[in-house]
Amino acid sequence: MHIVYIKEFVDPSKVHEAIFIGYLWNSPSLYGKYKTHKITKETFTEATWWYYYYIGKEMFDNGIRSFDDVTTYSFLTSRPQETGRKSYFEYYNEYGGYGTIEEVKAECDEDKGNDEYHFSEVQKYESLRNLQKQGLIDTSNEKLVTTLANMNLKQMQSFFQFKHKESFSHVNSGEVIEYNLTDGLDETIEQLEAGEDVGVPLFDSPRLNKKINGQKLGNLILLVLPSGVGKSSLVTEKGVLGLIEQEEKGIVFANEEGVKRWRVRLLVTVAARILNKPIPRDTVNRGGFSKQIKDTLKEAAEWLKKHRPDYIKFIQLKKYRIEDVINRIELYRPLGYKHIYFDTFKPDMTQNIDRWLAFSNSAQDLYDCIKEEANNCSTIATVQLKIGKEFRYLDLDCIGKSPEIVEVAAVVLAGRLVFADEYDGQKNALSPYNWEKDKGFGTWNKKSYKLDPEKKYLIMFLPKNREGSEDEQIIFEVNYDFNTWKEVALVVVPNNGR
Repeated sequence: MHIVYIKEFVDPSKVHEAIFIGYLWNSPSLYGKYKTHKITKETFTEATWWYYYYIGKEMFDNGIRSFDDVTTYSFLTSRPQETGRKSYFEYYNEYGGYGTIEEVKAECDEDKGNDEYHFSEVQKYESLRNLQKQGLIDTSNEKLVTTLANMNLKQMQSFFQFKHKESFSHVNSGEVIEYNLTDGLDETIEQLEAGEDVGVPLFDSPRLNKKINGQKLGNLILLVLPSGVGKSSLVTEKGVLGLIEQEEKGIVFANEEGVKRWRVRLLVTVAARILNKPIPRDTVNRGGFSKQIKDTLKEAAEWLKKHRPDYIKFIQLKKYRIEDVINRIELYRPLGYKHIYFDTFKPDMTQNIDRWLAFSNSAQDLYDCIKEEANNCSTIATVQLKIGKEFRYLDLDCIGKSPEIVEVAAVVLAGRLVFADEYDGQKNALSPYNWEKDKGFGTWNKKSYKLDPEKKYLIMFLPKNREGSEDEQIIFEVNYDFNTWKEVALVVVPNNGR
């Protein structure tokens, strides 16, 4: 069936086709560059440019590396003529011979190095015509047609990828509940004031950012902590708050805590870290708090609303399936949601295989989705530290029965609280330090840092770090009441076993 394509998908393509052919004939080596692309008669809107593309490819495949007038003439006249069909040379004369090529080659002399751009535009219009042929574009919608024609190829791919995912988002989606994390903050405050129990409610980290290059796109970071130490709290302060401040979009996938707990923790964190008006967690938990505390919570809510409330999506996984996580990442990535937080990452037991193998498979599936060549997302996934034994020095063995999951991770962060015997004067006292620059000589020297036995500290190990060093650990001063995690020192924990 003959399809009449709309002019918006045909006319703009013609100039790009001509210039692309000019590049190919000007530099025949480009045929090697584009040999893996599917280029057919349908790629071109005019038979002239398909002919010159095809003849050029034939000459290149026959070892010709300079497409001058004489070489082209001798090649065409040497081709056998099929009975009942025009010869290649007759078509050559019909399309203007070498003069046509000279014209488009001259255009390329003024426009060097843009072959990829012109080919991308050719591919874009070919794709649009193909979509029209399949009835997937409403060509009577002038606004849609104009929007599509003004996009580049990658933008158009993202647009249709999103529309595809959106159309099928209800299919085989498992049990997930989707929220805007910063919606309902006023209601949450009212619930807190009424005395409803809330659960235990990470950003200002120059040392850690320097070591791992921050939340780098395409990287999977595993955050390994013992139960109850604060995996979600750390992600809230260091991750979510950092994104909101930088006006970046992200998605939180949670399978253990609900949206209310996350909202409460976010409010408390903003109060302490942004407003410098810390609110003790136990006071909030008891409810019936003072007007001053309620005003501070309201102020925290206003700050969050002002800083783009739609920037953080919260996906609650009522039934844990890695497939649901991947589907949501692919749905929202075209809309700019490129930072992923996964709390808590564990094996998908719907696969009906051994737990360790399910864990390994889930890690591989997640990485295949977020890696640079796929959706290119930064991802922090929290993981439970090995249960049943206290580790003094944390390495990759601390993850337990599924060490295979670290193979796909760019960075593994493993943390534990400072033990009682590691404070100053105790049996296994640590020697924390900071680097201080000598004002006279300009050299950097270690300056001792004393841990306060009345405070809690977390030691962050880097047992795997593709982005930098692993030899030093970072000490954070932790205040669970206010959900603050402040870098205070570096340390080298002796590796004397466990």
